[in-house]
Amino acid sequence: MSDAELVALMSEHGVRGFVFQILRHIPEQGEDLYTVLVDDSLVVEFEVPRTTKMKAVSEFSSFSLATYRHELGQGKSRIRLDQATAHARKLLSA
Repeated sequence: MSDAELVALMSEHGVRGFVFQILRHIPEQGEDLYTVLVDDSLVVEFEVPRTTKMKAVSEFSSFSLATYRHELGQGKSRIRLDQATAHARKLLSA
């Protein structure tokens, strides 16, 4: 799936932003699972079924950055999230 297609799918669910970073992409047999950081304040998770040719999203959830960060706890995933957030903040302030 292209970056533009991902942004378009999120836009259809009311998610707008300037900086989008894929935090996690898990290809599975019937769908692809995505976790995306939007700007420096929102994290969205969704599934894209492969049978729909990427035209629909299921299991769409959004979280504030603080909530998602808290749920991650400590470890490599949180370090990567903090690095992605810092990068997004640099891009947004440029």
